[in-house]
Amino acid sequence: MEVLWASVRRSLEQKLAEKNFRLWIDPLQPLKLEKQTVWLGCPNKFFLSWVKENYLNLIKEILKQNSVNGSSVTSVKLEIAPAADKKPVRQEKPAPRQYELPRLEVHQRAPLRFNHRFTFDRFIVGSGNNFAYSASMAMASDFDLNTDSLYLLSTPGLGKSHLSQAIGHYILSQNPNKNVLYLTAEDFTNEMVYSIKRNCLEEFKNKFRRRCDILVLEEVSFLSGKEKIQAELSYTLDCLMENKKKVVFTSSHLPKDIPRLRRNLVSRLNNGLISPIKPPDYETRLRILKAKAKENDLVIGDDVLDYMARRLTQDVRQLESCLCCLGAKSKLLSRRIDIDLAEEALGDLVEDEQTVDRNVILDLICRYYNVSVEELQSRSRSKSVVLPRNVGIYLFRETTDLSLEAIGQIFGRNHSTVLYSINTLKQRYRRDPKLKGQVDLLKKATLPWKFPFYGNQLVPK
Repeated sequence: MEVLWASVRRSLEQKLAEKNFRLWIDPLQPLKLEKQTVWLGCPNKFFLSWVKENYLNLIKEILKQNSVNGSSVTSVKLEIAPAADKKPVRQEKPAPRQYELPRLEVHQRAPLRFNHRFTFDRFIVGSGNNFAYSASMAMASDFDLNTDSLYLLSTPGLGKSHLSQAIGHYILSQNPNKNVLYLTAEDFTNEMVYSIKRNCLEEFKNKFRRRCDILVLEEVSFLSGKEKIQAELSYTLDCLMENKKKVVFTSSHLPKDIPRLRRNLVSRLNNGLISPIKPPDYETRLRILKAKAKENDLVIGDDVLDYMARRLTQDVRQLESCLCCLGAKSKLLSRRIDIDLAEEALGDLVEDEQTVDRNVILDLICRYYNVSVEELQSRSRSKSVVLPRNVGIYLFRETTDLSLEAIGQIFGRNHSTVLYSINTLKQRYRRDPKLKGQVDLLKKATLPWKFPFYGNQLVPK
């Protein structure tokens, strides 16, 4: 089987462009030869569909020209790799395999804001992000998704920016003349405000409506409450969609959950393919750690990687941060990377990761601001109640894993009101040093209880 497939690969390499061969043929895995039928493995459903539609006939034709034991191959079957083991091993679950994704060079014309590391071949595919990866590859490869809009949805640190930039990198690698605009919603806002002040709004419109082939817009939640910006973006999206241009959005919230977002803009954002990205499971976290360790030339034993993968459960940034800290401690202290060193490194960074009792936070807020739980849960709009309520909602969001709906139930609010309270407090937090000091002190007091009360004042030990 291996000899046969090697011969077929050589023929395909001569017939196909180098990039197409590397992208769609290299990842194929020969699984078995059974009754003149060749079985090939594909990394995912999207990959399988694309190969079936574009390359299967060519593969069949070449296989028929190669005889096996005097007879030629009559059919080719595709399935998701790795193939199921016909002899199930119950004693030990086989380690998941990271597919060798196509190596894609970062194109020199990619905007400077593109991270050179954020390409498809550096993205670790797991159960929680496989659909988002496939959707992003489909968007970049002109695969028919019945829509030209993709909305990547996840909490921070799970890879939505990686995928959005990978789309841009790949499109430019295939067609350098494409005009890919990558920016955040805040950048879009600032550019429009600048254009209005400089009386060059028409140039702004031309840039985004007429000269743009692919628009990648990060963190659309920033547009909350910005009526004029939302209106301009709606007109821009209409123009892009009419001309069959591609649009990629990223956000931590569904369009309907973003407060003070115009209904027509919500409708446009909902019109595309919404692809959620879930936190990585244990197997995916382990593969991420192995890949990052190899990338940073760190020699780490399987026992240490297993310990880290089980202990670190938040997001990819947490994994990278802890791995960086572990490597730094090893080099600076001239110590071998083992479980003891890993415990020290993780202890400095995740020692406060624990479940906070809801009553601790409520009691903390009530005593600090001299309000009652009933007042926090009431409909009162008094400043003496609204601020403690917003701070309490913010603390629950920052120090617990509770959903917006669950936090809303504690305070008698819906998830949209909760999100609005969080965004409002964040804005005040940046501008008001006094409030920032209060919130930081209260947040520190929740994990663990390090600042006991003296009367109604928090006093450090």
